[in-house]
Amino acid sequence: MDVMKMSPDIEAPLRDFPSSRRGWLTRLGRFDPVGPLVVGHAVSLAVLGSVRHPIGVLALAGGLLVWRVVLAAVAGQLDRERRGGVFLARGLGSLVLVGGLVVLDGGTESPLFFAMLVVVVWEAAMNPLRRLLWLGSGAVLVYVSVILGVPDVTPTSLARLGVFVFFIGLLVWARALSEYWQRESVEAKALAAGIVEEAPNGFVLYDSGSLRCLFANQVASGLGLDTPEKTVLIRYGASSGEETVEDVLTGAVTSGEPPPPTLYVVSPGTAEEKFLRIGMTRRPVPNSEDLLMVYAEDVTAQVSAGEQHRRFLESANHQFRTPLSPIVAYSDLIARGDLKPGELQEAGVAIGDAARRIETLLDRISSLLRLQRDPNRSMRTMTVGELIEVHLLGADPDLDMLIVIEDGRDLAVRCDPGLLTGALLELVDNGRRHGTPPVIICAKMADDRVGLSLCDRGPGPGIEPGTPLDHTWGLLAHPEVMPPQMGERLGITYAYTLTQAAGGSLRFQRDETGWAFVFDLPGVRPGGGHPGAQIPQAASVTWE
Repeated sequence: MDVMKMSPDIEAPLRDFPSSRRGWLTRLGRFDPVGPLVVGHAVSLAVLGSVRHPIGVLALAGGLLVWRVVLAAVAGQLDRERRGGVFLARGLGSLVLVGGLVVLDGGTESPLFFAMLVVVVWEAAMNPLRRLLWLGSGAVLVYVSVILGVPDVTPTSLARLGVFVFFIGLLVWARALSEYWQRESVEAKALAAGIVEEAPNGFVLYDSGSLRCLFANQVASGLGLDTPEKTVLIRYGASSGEETVEDVLTGAVTSGEPPPPTLYVVSPGTAEEKFLRIGMTRRPVPNSEDLLMVYAEDVTAQVSAGEQHRRFLESANHQFRTPLSPIVAYSDLIARGDLKPGELQEAGVAIGDAARRIETLLDRISSLLRLQRDPNRSMRTMTVGELIEVHLLGADPDLDMLIVIEDGRDLAVRCDPGLLTGALLELVDNGRRHGTPPVIICAKMADDRVGLSLCDRGPGPGIEPGTPLDHTWGLLAHPEVMPPQMGERLGITYAYTLTQAAGGSLRFQRDETGWAFVFDLPGVRPGGGHPGAQIPQAASVTWE
């Protein structure tokens, strides 16, 4: 009989034991000592001549042994629900047979009455409370039947009946307490396991001897901590090279003292690079290997936020310092009176241009802060022609001489026109200042997306082909508004952020024929759905 065929009350505690002890507990659980003990007791008394009817006593004792062995075998072939009824029948039948032994030997004064106590105690240990109540009631009825059948109705036998009933009551009480504590323990363990499994941080248990993973919640598995021999990481800021999680665990076990929580980079140099704060502790387990408990917190967002702020400050310092330089320089010259009348006009123009550049930078930052404060968008459906001619040229009529619309004027898109116009103005101005005008605008539709491209006849910005803008530029640590990383091209960052807020995305594309900034926008097909229906963001348009 294997462990799963034992009494349900033995199975659960066995599963809580370490595997090294489970073997002998399994073998112990298969052994039923009641039958052999009663037979041995009856044989001993018969040999010593201490029973009245030795042949009858030995026959009933043998019948008890066969009864218990047969029913144990039958129970082993049944499922858990039907097995309980067989165990109940085994216990009640054993009490009746033991009662027969006591009657044959003259009543409750017989030393064979000890067998009844053995049956009651063993069944109390092996059966749950609900069956123990039936067995206890059966034992009392058997005892009453014995004293009435002998007959043996004396003050002594009645006093023993009271003690026997009290004894069974103690067993029932103890069993009820045991089940209550076990139920509370199971509920607490289930709650703890559920909390650990659903925790936002990774949690792993390792065997400190073999470093075998014993348990890993879903977060830890996603971080690769359940395969310590494969997952590669590097200590953040360290000069040492890559190592596996297994190497880190080995070092902690060898040193005898787990290190303090440490920052690591997981999968360094890949697109899925993550920053983890990993801590560990050892928990001694008696007569077994210690458990190594490891917890890991994904701090990629926090590290990226710190890096974004640092790079933003560096970029802002550069962007503001450039226009401030002529303002400071010309102001000093004017204050000292070193400029001639003709040079004063030149200084005024330079100071004005620099001040306007600073004003533009401040306007960008204010606009981004407004986006953070107010996430609501004014989404509308319009044609590309309306977007360019009404909104873009309406914001800056002088751009009419700078842009050329080649194709896709009648394609409909859904966007926030104000925000998207700001992004277009930024990139058109970028082409005017750093490229070779005119800025060519072209649109086409694919897979319910409209690709709106902007390019000029110059070489284009120094961006690697295929670089996703959301992995290259960003300003602040607000992923709902800002890209996750930061570069030094604040204008492109600004355009990207406005495009995201307007309902689209911005990417850079370069091939053999040239380059382009491409706006991927939700398209609206003529007659497709209700006016203004937003198209899900699917694949971007590939520009040929």
